[in-house]
Amino acid sequence: MNSTDSMSSRSFLLLLLILFGTLSLLFVLPFLQPVLLGGLLAYLVYPVNQRLTPRLGRTAGSTVTTLATVTVIVAPLLFILGAAASQAATLLRGAELPDSEALDAFSQEQFGTNAPTVDSLSGPVSNAVQTGIGGILGDIGGILGGISAFLVGAFILLFTLFFLLRDGDKLIAWLRNVLPLDTETTDELFERTNDLLWAAVIGNVIVAAVQAILTVLGFLVIGFDNLIFWGVATFVLSLLPVIGASVVWIPAVIYLVFVGSIPEAVGLLIYGTFIISGSDNIIRPLAMERGAKLNSGILILSIFGGVAVFGFIGLFVGPVVFGLTKTIVELLADERPEPSSS
Repeated sequence: MNSTDSMSSRSFLLLLLILFGTLSLLFVLPFLQPVLLGGLLAYLVYPVNQRLTPRLGRTAGSTVTTLATVTVIVAPLLFILGAAASQAATLLRGAELPDSEALDAFSQEQFGTNAPTVDSLSGPVSNAVQTGIGGILGDIGGILGGISAFLVGAFILLFTLFFLLRDGDKLIAWLRNVLPLDTETTDELFERTNDLLWAAVIGNVIVAAVQAILTVLGFLVIGFDNLIFWGVATFVLSLLPVIGASVVWIPAVIYLVFVGSIPEAVGLLIYGTFIISGSDNIIRPLAMERGAKLNSGILILSIFGGVAVFGFIGLFVGPVVFGLTKTIVELLADERPEPSSS
């Protein structure tokens, strides 16, 4: 085969790659979140699978690890989220609203005697509620479709988790073989990817979990209810840089001041400042030691951008994508030819 035929063949293969690669991406996009979550879970429990595989074999070891992950991580997480949602609903139901007479008096005081009363608005409000209920009841098919989508997503998540645990090393070896990079550059790219995943998945989760536990302990001593909700809220907010757990415990301090619990407010203020938020300064550098360093502004953008594109899983994916972009730029800079001296 001459050089012309070789170039023609390569061009045609590249065209086929673009075509089928685009189709493959379109197939994956509807299930991107469960695929990414399955990949993150596989990364998290991979060390356990590596210990089981020599004893049980690839398939049996991956099966046991997958079942253990569902039992120890996924099922308790779903239970906690369900309990947090229930407690959030309890908090909303427990909020005290002014009665109709108080609302009528306030309305007339502000807008005069011709101001509409609660009773005069009850008819239109009732009709609006009935219309809303009718819309909800008419959307049963959408709800059932959502359940089906959840089941499909759960299956794909478990499928991704199992096969990455069983054949993840083969995938890495294949990528090393097909990437058009020298061995040194490939090793550095994989090493930095591993560091980014560690920081995003394990480091951030450790920091957020510690702050959530400390917040729940403080609220427990003070006597707050709905601790699961407050723990979940603190955990999620602690994943966000700059914001952190203070968004939960500072409003709690303000609430205690308003209800007259001054000693409790002072105690929570001290505890929150030095223990809850202070722990971030100690734990985060240790947990994120392996991570690639990103500017705080870029880190915030990567997290919120990741959430906008990928949903909740973007909290972890966003920093990895930005970090890999930074890594690739640095590797390209290292490959620049040295300027020739005249």
